[in-house]
Amino acid sequence: MDDHQRIFRLASLFLQYPEKEWQETNELQEEIGLIENTLVKILYKQFHQYFMSVPYSELCQKYTQTFDFTDKTSLYLTYPIFGDKLTRGAGLVKLKNEYLEAGYPLITDELPDYFPLILEFCSLAPLDAVQKMLMIHRKEIEQLLKELSIADNPYQMILQGCVQQIETMLSNQKAS
Repeated sequence: MDDHQRIFRLASLFLQYPEKEWQETNELQEEIGLIENTLVKILYKQFHQYFMSVPYSELCQKYTQTFDFTDKTSLYLTYPIFGDKLTRGAGLVKLKNEYLEAGYPLITDELPDYFPLILEFCSLAPLDAVQKMLMIHRKEIEQLLKELSIADNPYQMILQGCVQQIETMLSNQKAS
């Protein structure tokens, strides 16, 4: 597994509603230990320490407050831009086609702009499709990071890791 695949797979997991079992196993810690990107590894270790030190009910409450009650930190990346306007629907159809063209037709009820779904895609898809998907959403990802940073929210560590990996991938793309 390439480093970007591991980074995005872990981010996808951490940005989903918390599972109690995650606090009862060392599997996530072991996966974080395999990350090669030093800065991302540090950020993910810090988030994991937070995650392990907080009672499960508090984690759930923090997750819900962070991602479910404010448009500014929605995990549906097109929502802060379009809201519920009809133009969002056209964008979602285009995005769904991006998954299909990369060979990953959506077999979920989740909307195609759901960030954990995008990250899961980025952990599986060919590199060119990953880079294209990240470029499509780069501004929204950076805006989400900005909002989480302003709120000093622990989830900012996961977003910082994602943005760091995106920058690394895009700089490598320009160099080649």
